[in-house]
Amino acid sequence: MATERAQQRTVARRIARWSVVVLLVAGLGLIAAPPASATGWRTLALRVPAAVVAGVPFDVTVTALNAAGRPATAYRGTVRFATDDVLVRTLPDAYTFTRADRGTHTFTGLTLVGTGPHRLIARDVSHRLNDVDRVLVENAGAAIEGQVLSGFDPVEGGIVTVYDAVTGLALTTGPANIDGYYYRIAGLPAGDVKVGAVVPGPYEPDFANDRDTLAQADVFTLSPGGTLVQSWEPETFGPYLDVQHIE
Repeated sequence: MATERAQQRTVARRIARWSVVVLLVAGLGLIAAPPASATGWRTLALRVPAAVVAGVPFDVTVTALNAAGRPATAYRGTVRFATDDVLVRTLPDAYTFTRADRGTHTFTGLTLVGTGPHRLIARDVSHRLNDVDRVLVENAGAAIEGQVLSGFDPVEGGIVTVYDAVTGLALTTGPANIDGYYYRIAGLPAGDVKVGAVVPGPYEPDFANDRDTLAQADVFTLSPGGTLVQSWEPETFGPYLDVQHIE
């Protein structure tokens, strides 16, 4: 019996010594811990360019991070985007992360239109994860020049509105008051737009090129820093605005 108790004490001392050795080795980093990226997720990290140009698409990256601040490769959540830019043209559709993403995905084609500082939000409602980043939307410096006519004759008092061709939202409005019927509207975003005009009095509104509704209006593409000047050439015709006089 005494011999059995002595053997048990010997085994216990050996286990204790090996436990100390294992703890020391682990503390020195000689035993590799499971990769942190394979563990659960704690938050989302949204990375956005510091500045973009109004109307010009850009990319952002969303990463699911674990408690160690590393990509959580097992993340399979669904991310949705939102912004405080009321003129926003495009945001990515909801996206569910896959195994191939390994916790990180790049989203392309985001397009903000309103100039100034804005917030962009990535949110996973199911897992209660989100992140917010700020982006400065710079003026694209695009412009449109043309004239408001009625039956091919100049008409005064016209008001011209430029619309986003994708969202249908009015971007800006200006008078056709240069020499009575010419207009120049500046500070516009890049990308696709439509143009319309109204004239006080007995006139029907008109949309370029001589269309009755905004939905039917022709689309024109603006470039950063460029000016779209009304053209009469068949290949580049417009934007042509000719309000109809009501008899």
